[in-house]
Amino acid sequence: MKNFWLSLKPPIIALAPMAGYTDSAFRLLCRESGADVVYSEMISVDGLCHHNRKTLAMLKFNPKECPLVFQLFGTDPNKFATATRIINRIITSYQLPARHRKTTCPLMPEHSNGRRGLRGVASGPVTSYLGLDINFGCPAPKVAKNGAGAALMNELDKSYEIIKSVCANSRLPVSLKIRAGVKNISALEFIKKVKDLPWTAVMIHGRTLKQGFAGEIDYELIKKIKALVPDKIVLANGGLNSLEDAKNILTKTGADGLGLARGVIGNPWLLEEIKKNKIIPISDAIRRRIILHHAKLFLKDNPNLIPLRKHLVHYFKGQKNASELRQKIIHAATLIELKNIL
Repeated sequence: MKNFWLSLKPPIIALAPMAGYTDSAFRLLCRESGADVVYSEMISVDGLCHHNRKTLAMLKFNPKECPLVFQLFGTDPNKFATATRIINRIITSYQLPARHRKTTCPLMPEHSNGRRGLRGVASGPVTSYLGLDINFGCPAPKVAKNGAGAALMNELDKSYEIIKSVCANSRLPVSLKIRAGVKNISALEFIKKVKDLPWTAVMIHGRTLKQGFAGEIDYELIKKIKALVPDKIVLANGGLNSLEDAKNILTKTGADGLGLARGVIGNPWLLEEIKKNKIIPISDAIRRRIILHHAKLFLKDNPNLIPLRKHLVHYFKGQKNASELRQKIIHAATLIELKNIL
C-alpha cells in the first residue's frame, strides 16, 4: 500500500470534509486552487453496508481530485469493517490515466507562473492517491444523537475498536477527524488511547463540541498532540478564514498542516494565498471567472445549478451589492441565467 500522505511536503493544505459542500466539483476546484489533499462529504457506513444507491454514488470522483480522502461515519465497528472492504472492492479497478497527471489552473492565471500541475499526482493506480478517514468530529445534532460523529469520541473503547477495524481492513491509509474535546474526553486523552494503532494522520478541530464553530482555538492542545505523536501527521482545523489565521495557527501549534473548511466556501483563492504566503487581489473579472468555472464543473455531473446555489451565494460576501446579487442567485438554475446575473 502506497501512503500518499508521506509524499506531501509541509505545511500540508487540506480541504476539510463538510456535509453538503465538499462534493466532487468543489473538491476539484480546491485542488486547482492549491489544496494538497481534499476530503469527501461524510459517507454513512450503514448506507454502504446496505448498498444504498445515494451512498454508493458519494464514492464517485474525478481522478484530478486526487489525493482524495473518503470520510466515513457510523457507530458499529463491524459495519466500519464491512464498509471498508466494500470501498476496497470498488476502488481496486480504478486507474489514473497519464492524461490526468497535470492540469492547468483556470482560476487565477494572472497570478500563476505558467502551467501548474496538481501536486502529488502521477500516472498509475488511483489507489495510491486515496485514503479513508473516520469522523469523530461532526457536531450536527442529527449525527450526534445516534452516537456518531463527535459523540463517538466520548466512547473511547468503541472508538478504538472502530479505528482498529478500519486499519485492519483498509488498503488505503487511514486518518482521523476529531474535536478538541467532547463532554469529559479531551482530544489529548483520545489520541493517547489510539496512538499505537496504524493510522497516519489526524485533523484536529481546535474547538470543543460545546463551542461548535465559535470561540477560541486551543492551540496548546494541538501542540501537545503533535508532540505526543511525532511520527504521525497532525493537521490543525478551525477558525481559518485568512492568510493571517493560517500563519498564526501553524506558528502556535507546530502542526504539519491545515484543514480548511468554511473559510474557503466562496473563497477558494484562500488556498492559493496560503500556498504562496501572500494576499492575492481578486478583481471582479477573476471572481466571475471562478464562479463560472465552479458552475461548469458542477454541471458535468448535475442537471442544473439549484443544489449549487448554497455555494454561489457565498461568493458575494463583502460586495457592495451582495444582498441584491444573492436574491438573484437563489433563482438561477442554468449557466445562461448565472452568466446574465454576473
